[in-house]
Amino acid sequence: MLLRRILLVCGCLALFGCQTSSVVEHIQVAENQKITSISDLKAVPMKLPSSATMEITPTNQVLASNNIHSPVGVFKLPANRGEFSVKVTSFIEDFAFVPKVTIFDASGQVIESYDSDQFTYVKPRFHLGNRLVMETDFFPPTNLEEVYLIVYADKNKLGGFTDVIHPARLEAEGRGNYLPEVEDISIPNGNSGKIEVSIDRVSVFNIGLGHASNEKSEYDVQIKEPQPETRSYYYAAIESAVQNDQLNKALSLLDEAKALNIEGVQQVFIKAVNNR
Repeated sequence: MLLRRILLVCGCLALFGCQTSSVVEHIQVAENQKITSISDLKAVPMKLPSSATMEITPTNQVLASNNIHSPVGVFKLPANRGEFSVKVTSFIEDFAFVPKVTIFDASGQVIESYDSDQFTYVKPRFHLGNRLVMETDFFPPTNLEEVYLIVYADKNKLGGFTDVIHPARLEAEGRGNYLPEVEDISIPNGNSGKIEVSIDRVSVFNIGLGHASNEKSEYDVQIKEPQPETRSYYYAAIESAVQNDQLNKALSLLDEAKALNIEGVQQVFIKAVNNR
């Protein structure tokens, strides 16, 4: 049985370069429960990399804690995979849901907060309509396994409006023209909306890059060598995952380590499998 699993794993190794981000579609059921503890919230679990969507309405579970008393969308993110990027999108339709985002640990301690002013309006493009987008790199605390990303409406924005581009001007811009006389459309802000959260590994080309000098080409990219502690972490984590019969986790760690140009990880994986 073990030999069969090893053959299956080895066959998967050749496919690493073809993996794409998984997408998780989630629709929040009506609950309208008032919850005071972060760990009691029902959250959408996410893995790296993945995306998840959620409808936030007045019937969602309500967080009544940490200066929040509002229906919330809750996403559980991994905190044991190092730095990763976070993108939160609020899709504008009949109303504009202007969000705030806070990341907590399970005890309710605030790790990061992002105000609605950090969201930028993005014009429609291809199949995507008007939307508000916030992107950031997140550095999880090293002592946590997971964190909670919570999205809720900015109450200070309710009763206001969000301006979006007029379709006629958008079409003109697509043709290289400009219609200054066509004004933006004001969309009323509301407390309901569709939210998407996407997480992904930080590109290896962004690791260790400082500010480029004016003398360097924009294509002059240097990749920082992995630190010894990073190499040791992945070696130990892969061995532990194999020993605990967590082959999927071991493969995921192997994929990450290869993306970081950590040498010898495949040999560590194979040796760990052979020693079982």
